Amino acid sequence: MVWISCVLLYGVLKGAREIFKKKAMVKSTVIEVLVLYTVLSLVIVIGTTAAEIAVGDMGAKQYLFGLRAEQYAAIAVKSFVIFVAWICGFRALRRMPVSVYGILDMARVVFSAMLGILVLGERPSVWQCAGIVVVCLGLFLLRFVKDDAADEEKTDDSGNADRAEITENETPAPETTVPSAEEAETPQSGHSRGFYVFLAMVSCFLNAVSGNMDKVLMSDGDLTSGQLQLWYMVFMVAFYVLYVLVRKIRLNVRGMLKNPWIWGLSILFVIADRALFIANGYAESRVIVMTVLKQACTIVTILGGWLVFREKKIVQKLLCAAVVITGIVLSVL
Repeated sequence: MVWISCVLLYGVLKGAREIFKKKAMVKSTVIEVLVLYTVLSLVIVIGTTAAEIAVGDMGAKQYLFGLRAEQYAAIAVKSFVIFVAWICGFRALRRMPVSVYGILDMARVVFSAMLGILVLGERPSVWQCAGIVVVCLGLFLLRFVKDDAADEEKTDDSGNADRAEITENETPAPETTVPSAEEAETPQSGHSRGFYVFLAMVSCFLNAVSGNMDKVLMSDGDLTSGQLQLWYMVFMVAFYVLYVLVRKIRLNVRGMLKNPWIWGLSILFVIADRALFIANGYAESRVIVMTVLKQACTIVTILGGWLVFREKKIVQKLLCAAVVITGIVLSVL
């Protein structure tokens, strides 16, 4: 089915995004990546919006301002939920191997299943229940895979990375570097590994909340995937701009713009989210099944961790992922 293909595409691109996020934070801080990431994504979405208006039956005024007040409010709430989820998720990813983060991200299956049942009234089939249980088993097995301390980046609590990688043709200017608010607030303090696992779990839960909100928003029938994506990104940019202004964070704009991984991250994000919004527009799509299908990203993150970051224990992690894939297959029977 089309919606299943869209969700699988989202899963593959989501896995690639985790790799791009990790690489982007080598040259820029967490907040720098998030700010430019959202701004560039909004610019891309504005371009696709203009194209849709030009070839569609809906006029610009109706497309942009034809939603009900409660729809704008719901999209704003969804955006705030993801705003917090991204901060938590990016900080966690900055301090752990991408392959481990990718498997931990499977916890959103449990959260989404619970929300789908409690909020949306979905009733999973026996096979879907079995699939969820098997996915959870794969997540449980991960605790027996010891993390590689050598693969962790040695950074401070804020998750800040090096401002830039110095090449042979560049010279650093340490005297003119102004630390961000994040760096100034917690210069040397650190948290345990468990703290970052907790942040990853918070991110998973909030992403599950957002996924359920997507289904509710798209179920009305009078909200298109393009409208949802546009206003979602508008609110996201607004939240990050306010965050930077309130905390008086100094951004290295030149360094941000020269970071190619952020540009690639934005493109992957826009394509993946549009595929997901389209999937949510199908009446037969189910949040529980969609959430399990999204876990195709796990294979991408594990292989990416091995090929890009030279992470270890890949065989054990792939075995955990194989359990997850079994759960995915069971869930769509």
